[in-house]
Order: sequence, then C-alpha cells, then structure tokens
Amino acid sequence: MKHDDHSKAYAALAGVLAGLSLAGCGESTSDASTGNASGADGARIAALERRIEELERRKTHLEDIAAIKRLQRAYGYYVDHAMWDEVADLFAENGSIEIGLDGVYIGKERVREYLYALGNGRSGLAEGELNEHMQLMPVVTVAPDGKTAKARWRGLIMTGRLGEGAYWGEGPYENEYVKEDGVWKISKLHWFQSFVVPYEGGWAKNEDANGAKYVSDRLPPDAPPTVEYDTWPATYLPPFHFPNPVTGE
Repeated sequence: MKHDDHSKAYAALAGVLAGLSLAGCGESTSDASTGNASGADGARIAALERRIEELERRKTHLEDIAAIKRLQRAYGYYVDHAMWDEVADLFAENGSIEIGLDGVYIGKERVREYLYALGNGRSGLAEGELNEHMQLMPVVTVAPDGKTAKARWRGLIMTGRLGEGAYWGEGPYENEYVKEDGVWKISKLHWFQSFVVPYEGGWAKNEDANGAKYVSDRLPPDAPPTVEYDTWPATYLPPFHFPNPVTGE
C-alpha cells in the first residue's frame, strides 16, 4: 500500500470511529437489547482503534523509508558537485565514513576532513571536472523501534577532467542510519569498490586503477578497513544486511 493510500485509509477509519463514538454517546442503556448493541459497538470501536494504530505504524515506517532515500540521494547530488560541507552535514555527530580501503574516519568533523582531502583541500568542481556518483537500487530496512536503519545501495560513478582522463567506477554501499530528534542522519557510510577503471577500454581491458585507496597515505584513518578485499579483476560480494525477501534466508 502506498503512503497516500495509508493516509486515506487512516482518515476513513478515523471518521468511522468518530461517528461510532458520537452515536454511542447518544444511546440509552436502559434495557438489555440496547446494552448488547452498545457492547457490539464497543468491540467494533476497539477493533477500529487497533487498525488505526497499525496504519499509523505503517505510515511512519513508509515515511522513514522515504526520508532515508531522500537523505542518501542528497548525499549523491552533493558529492557530484564536491559540496563537502553539505555532505558532512548529513552525518550524525559520531558518524563514520569508509570509502574503498582507505580505512574508517570517525566523527562528523573527521568525515569533513576526509572529504576535503578527496577534493585536494578545496570544495566545488574545477573547470572541466566531472564527479558523478549515482545512488541506485536502494533496499532499506528500518529497525522495529524506528530509531535506526540499514540500507544497501549501488554506486555508479563517472569521474574525470577534460584533457586529462576519465574513469568508470562501481560498487555497493552497506550503510547505517540513525533518527535523531525526528531527523534521519547517516551513522555509517561504507562503499565497497568493485572497480575504478579508465574510460578508454573500461573494465574489459583495464584492471582496477587505484586498489581502492585514495587519501589514507596522507590522511591516516582512525581505524583500519573493516574488511580487506581485492578489487577488479577479483570480485568480492559484501554480505547483505537483509534476508532474502522470498525465502527469509
């Protein structure tokens, strides 16, 4: 059921519940038959209230998923234009970032420092520079308490600079999120690099260009990579945070 459908159903049930409540207030309970009718109405009202509570939970769940998708897509758009301060502001205060095999940078300010290192100390794109980071194929899982969530995405990357070179990049994210004061923020961003290869010849003729390391040699991380893996032409499948939606495995 879509978000709008939930809202309409919720409003309809609320209207029925209100009508039954008003009708119940005007009924006499002086005889047995009226008493039985009142009892039936009470059970019906209780059932409707439970249904409304369930719809409200589902409505909140859908709103949380939509907010997390918007958050991650905003991340992609900001990265596209090297808007490092805006990217860092998407993170929780104790959030972390792990790109490829650079290691883990912990805390919003360290995230900001890492992003600026990626941009060689400056924000914004240079003339003739491209830095597209498309955020694709989201699978979002919100915790039962609605306070944390996980999501898997796929990053498709096109980078380069006119007259210098161009690259394809690709790999999945396994991210975590936290809801603070009603606002979803990134608590852990982890991108696994499948490959970054030159545009000329692509992955058919080139091995991975950088071994998934970017700035860790000049900006040491707060922690080593959480997992070591080989990039193209090797393949690595990061574990899925979610079960198979059909088998549950």
